[in-house]
Amino acid sequence: MIVCLVILAGIAALLGISARVRLPRGLALRGVRRAFARAACLILEKLRKIKKEIAVTPFAVERLGDVLLVLFAGAGASLLIQAMAAGTTLLIDGYAINRPAQGEGKRSQELQVYIGEEAHTEQMEIEIDERQYTEKEKAQFLDQAMQEIEPAILGENASPDRVQKKVGLPYTLADGKVKVVWTQEPAGLLDDEGYITEDIPEEGQLLQLKATLTCEDQVRIYECGLCLFPPDYSDEELLRRALEKEVEAADRQSAQETVLRLPKEVDGQKLIWQEPHTQVTGICLALTALAAVCAWTGKKQELQKKEEQRRRQMTMDYPDLLFKMSMLLNAGLTMKNVFVKIAAEYARQKNREVRFAYEEMRRACYEMKSGVPEARAYENFGRRCGGNAYVKLGTMLSSNLQKGSQGLADILQEEAQQSMEERRQMAKKLGEEAGTKLLLPMVLMLLVVLVILMVPAMLAF
Repeated sequence: MIVCLVILAGIAALLGISARVRLPRGLALRGVRRAFARAACLILEKLRKIKKEIAVTPFAVERLGDVLLVLFAGAGASLLIQAMAAGTTLLIDGYAINRPAQGEGKRSQELQVYIGEEAHTEQMEIEIDERQYTEKEKAQFLDQAMQEIEPAILGENASPDRVQKKVGLPYTLADGKVKVVWTQEPAGLLDDEGYITEDIPEEGQLLQLKATLTCEDQVRIYECGLCLFPPDYSDEELLRRALEKEVEAADRQSAQETVLRLPKEVDGQKLIWQEPHTQVTGICLALTALAAVCAWTGKKQELQKKEEQRRRQMTMDYPDLLFKMSMLLNAGLTMKNVFVKIAAEYARQKNREVRFAYEEMRRACYEMKSGVPEARAYENFGRRCGGNAYVKLGTMLSSNLQKGSQGLADILQEEAQQSMEERRQMAKKLGEEAGTKLLLPMVLMLLVVLVILMVPAMLAF
C-alpha cells in the first residue's frame, strides 16, 4: 500500500510541475496522455542534463508518458481494490468470523496467524460450518409452517369438504427453513403436483393427507382429510387427459419393442402427430437479412475507404508530379513529351505500387495516341483525377497549350510549393489518426495490468 501511495504521489507531483512544459513538435496527443507526455518530457529533459546522449524525441516522450500512465492507473486500481477488500473483511474485531447462513453449506477460509511475541507465522485453513438454528428458532419456524400449510393445501378449492381442483403439496415451508414429506391414504389419488389422477365416484372419495414437517432435528406431524370429487374439467382438459391415458397405454403395450407406437385416435377423433415447428427458418432468414444489410453497408464503407485512400495518395503525389513536370519542361521537352516520359518511367518500374495519378497520366497518353486532341486529353486527365488541384492543373495545361509553354515551368513550381503545405497538413492528420488507433492497445494493456493486480487479490480471499 505504501508503494502505491508513493507512486501516486510522485506521478501526481510530476503532473503538477510539468503542466506548462512544451511538447516536442510532431507529437499529437490529447487528453490524459498529453498530460502524462508533459511529465515524461520533463523527466527526459532533467536526465539530458546529466547524460547528453539522451534525446527528447517524440517517440521517447510518448513511450515514457504511456509508462507513467500505466503505473498511475495500476497504483490507483491497487489502492481501490485494497480499500474495497478492507471494507469486506471476514474477521470481526480480529477474533471472529461470520458463519455461512442456513443452506449455504460449509465454507473453508484460509487465514494467517501470528503466534507468540516472536510473531511466528502460520498459514491455516479453517472449516466453518453453516449456522445451526436454536431450539427456539426451530419451534418458531415450525409454528410458521403449521400456519402456512392449511391454506397451501386448499389452493383454489373453497373447502376441504369439496375438492375438485389442484391440491397444494409444498415440499418446503417457512421460506425454505422447514422441509415437508407427504403421504396419502389411500395412495395414488393425487400426483406429485397435486392433480387428481384417479376416477373419483360422484358421491366423492375421502383422502387422508399426512405431512411430516422437519426443521433440523425437530419434527411435527400435520394431518387433514379431504373429500375429493370428480374434477370439473373443461372439454379441452378432458380430451387431454384421455389422450394422456392413451399414450400411457400405448407405452405399456410396446414396452418390449424398439419404438413407441403412438395412438391414431382418441374418443373417435383422428390424431395426426408432428414434430413441433422450430424457429430455425425464421432465425436463419433474420440472420440472412442482417448479413445482407451488413454486406451492403460494409461494401459502401469499403468503397468510401478506397476513395479516401485514393484521394490521399493523389494529394501526396501532386507536388512531386509538378516538380517532375517543371524540370522536364526546363530541359526543353514539350508538355506532351513530358506526359509520355513520366508515364513511361512509371511503367518501367518493377513490382511497382499502383499510383493513381501516374495511371491517369498513362491513360491520357493513350488518348492522345488514339487521336484525342491534346487539350481535351489534359482536361479529361484533371476530371478523372478529381479534386480541385488536378482539375486546375488540367485546365492550366489546356489553356497554356494555345499560349505556349513559356513560363509554365515556373507556374508549376510555384503550384508545387503551395501544394506542399496541404501535403504537410494531411501527413499531420494521418499521424493524429495513428495516435488515436493506439488507444485500443493502450486500453487492453491497462486491462491486463488490472487483471494482474486483481487476480492475486481475489485469490487471497
